[in-house]
Amino acid sequence: MTELEMIVTGRRTIRKTIAQPIDRQLLLELLEKAAYAPFHSKTEPWSVYMAITAEEKAYFLQCVLESYERNDILAEFNEQQLEKIKEANEKAFFQTGANLIVAADLFDDEKQNLESLGATAAFIQNLQLLAWEKKIGVVWRTNPYIFDRQFAAAFGIPETKRVVGSLHLGYFEEKHVPKPLSRRPLTAWVRPIQLGHARRGEA
Repeated sequence: MTELEMIVTGRRTIRKTIAQPIDRQLLLELLEKAAYAPFHSKTEPWSVYMAITAEEKAYFLQCVLESYERNDILAEFNEQQLEKIKEANEKAFFQTGANLIVAADLFDDEKQNLESLGATAAFIQNLQLLAWEKKIGVVWRTNPYIFDRQFAAAFGIPETKRVVGSLHLGYFEEKHVPKPLSRRPLTAWVRPIQLGHARRGEA
């Protein structure tokens, strides 16, 4: 396989990282290169909000927990369970090298919204592949807080954008790289178009 093929097929979602900072300049370089994703609009439709410092990570975590409380996400848990959840989140946020919020532009047009979301997803995948090349793992989360408008407002994200997900980047040990999930064979999802299918369905 080529180097590119190895990166594409070898990339994994990394949920357990080591407490090693990611250089801010390196992160900015990865974001700049990831921006070469294809897009249909006049300008790139994505925006990125970074939490790298301890203070920024603490604020991010605070916003997450407040969103969960505001939307009763954790209502079924008792005090002891809530404390464990909080501790687990603190460990995850502070051990991760960088935490990002990625948003996509919103439009009053279904086609433009689809294009904006698709382009932003391509940008995120570019970032994951570029990070993997630098031995940095990424997990792309779509937890309930990304749908909370107050959560977005707390980061200064305007109503003209929607949060697509949070990305958590960090260096990792090889032993924490998960095994690849099996993929469906091509025959399960690739097929030729059915010529004249619509015409045959006419009365």
